[in-house]
Amino acid sequence: MKQKIVITANMSRAAAPIAPEVTYQWHWKRIVTVMLLVVFALVIFTYSLLGSVNAEQNEQQPTDNPAPLVIAASDDEMSLVDLNHDEETELESATAAPVIAAVSENNKDDVTELVTEPERQVVAVSEPEQSETPAVISAVTADSNDELLERDGVAESVDSFADSAHVASVALGARIDTDKVSRAVLTREVVDREPVNVFKADVRFNEFTDTMAFFSELKNLQGQKVKHVWRYEDKVLASIELDVTSPRYRTFSNKTILPEQVGNWRVDVVDEQGRLLAQKEFRILAE
Repeated sequence: MKQKIVITANMSRAAAPIAPEVTYQWHWKRIVTVMLLVVFALVIFTYSLLGSVNAEQNEQQPTDNPAPLVIAASDDEMSLVDLNHDEETELESATAAPVIAAVSENNKDDVTELVTEPERQVVAVSEPEQSETPAVISAVTADSNDELLERDGVAESVDSFADSAHVASVALGARIDTDKVSRAVLTREVVDREPVNVFKADVRFNEFTDTMAFFSELKNLQGQKVKHVWRYEDKVLASIELDVTSPRYRTFSNKTILPEQVGNWRVDVVDEQGRLLAQKEFRILAE
């Protein structure tokens, strides 16, 4: 017996869809851009961190001992000088009474000299390193102080250098004898034996607070005496004598400036013979 087998094929049916091929493409420009931004951010962060650390280190100041009002320094020694006006003197008088303080510090003693007007007393205090030795105090009356100023009148009135001096005009309006003076500058203050914020020839009253300092560095004058002479409108307001104890001797004096003392000023550095070693002229202008 025969069977008939019929096979039917539907050829019209659509072929099964083929899965699309997936490919990946790297966006190298975007990747490089992101990496550069990350590196740049890290550099900025590191720089700011190091900068803040350096700023904190620079702002650190020694606080163990309060800074003295008047300082004069050499390499191994510091000589301190402070020139102030006594606010307790009679303000109604025609001339104000300046207070002058000079302090000389070395390895053995500190000397403080105070001159006040109208009483004009000079007080010298000597304190050796050994604390067991009591301080020695001496006072000069007004009459004897007048005689002292008369003896020193030659040095205070001299306005010329020695004939053999090698005079040079340096920056900011100062003149120095280069054989004996290395530096002579007017400054706001002296920190660590060096002047800070040096003034020009014209100084406005709001550029400093009450006092300014005159810094001088002397050379080859050991064993001699020098003076800082402060003049206002050609009138001597302060004359401080200092002993030079080393070949390279740095010293400075502070001077209190009253608001009404605007005008022409001059500071002279004078030797024992009354000859100029350095001279600085400047003007104080109102605010």
